[in-house]
Amino acid sequence: MKFRVRKNLVKVILYLLCVFFLIVGIVLLLNAWEQQHYSNVTDTEEESSSTRVEYNGTTYKLNRHIDTVLLVGVDKYLASTNSDTYVNTEQADFLMLVVIDTENESYKVLHINRDTMTDVQVLGVTGAVVFSSYEQIALAHTYGSGQEDSAENTVDAVSNLLHGVDIDHYITVTMDAVSIINDAVGGVTVTALDTINDDIVEGETVTLLGENALLYVRTRYGLDDSTNLHRMERQEQYLRALMDQFKAACDDDSDFALDTAMEITSYMVSDCSVNDLSDFYSAMSDYEFTDYLTIEGEAVLGDTYMEYYVDEDALYELCLELFYTPVE
Repeated sequence: MKFRVRKNLVKVILYLLCVFFLIVGIVLLLNAWEQQHYSNVTDTEEESSSTRVEYNGTTYKLNRHIDTVLLVGVDKYLASTNSDTYVNTEQADFLMLVVIDTENESYKVLHINRDTMTDVQVLGVTGAVVFSSYEQIALAHTYGSGQEDSAENTVDAVSNLLHGVDIDHYITVTMDAVSIINDAVGGVTVTALDTINDDIVEGETVTLLGENALLYVRTRYGLDDSTNLHRMERQEQYLRALMDQFKAACDDDSDFALDTAMEITSYMVSDCSVNDLSDFYSAMSDYEFTDYLTIEGEAVLGDTYMEYYVDEDALYELCLELFYTPVE
């Protein structure tokens, strides 16, 4: 009996030691990743031409304290079919790049007009890039299966638009998730910019719940001003109010962010884990929101649909502001 007790004790001690060293190993790996992810660039990286640019006599270097998350709201539309390409019917109805400054614990959001004209990769039936097409950025998501390949194609299109800046993560959700997030925070109160239905009347203050939240951010056609630019004004107003509500909900309940992430997973495609999403939501709650940005440009009617042409000089300067810092 004594021998068995000692033997079991040895097993327990060995097990605890294994667990201890495993934990230490994980911590060391995480620390190494964190140092690589957030530390200043090395001398070799700093000298790399790809991290430095010249503009109007000033040298800029890539800001290594910036993380980016692309949020894409996906809706279904009728898509043209082509036997040479692999297409689905889901367009990116809403694109917002969250630019997070981990050093200053703040973030900005860049709202990208879905009608923005840019080079979009067209995927073939095997998933490989067949050719590039100059078209609305919303169409990037229609190439592929509608899952990771379509999301990554949208990421590539946004990166291309922003002069090759790296996008760290993406989260795509069907627009149906808007109502879920909206109701999770108890509804979002706005002063309506347009009359959408009998519940949402221009100039009146309304708390959006359920389907009305989705209608407010999505409705475009049938209004006096049916341009996407005007709809983006409503979306900006709504998002600002939603972020305030979200922060308040996180302050009241430490599990709110994780619970919300779990609730919308079936509506979502992302390269983030649930815990990553929770950390992202928490950062948006804890960090200071400093600015809401759009890209200057001109909206014109194309052969059939509206097309948005960005001001290239203004866009380049915006990229420098968001992703680079001047070299002193």
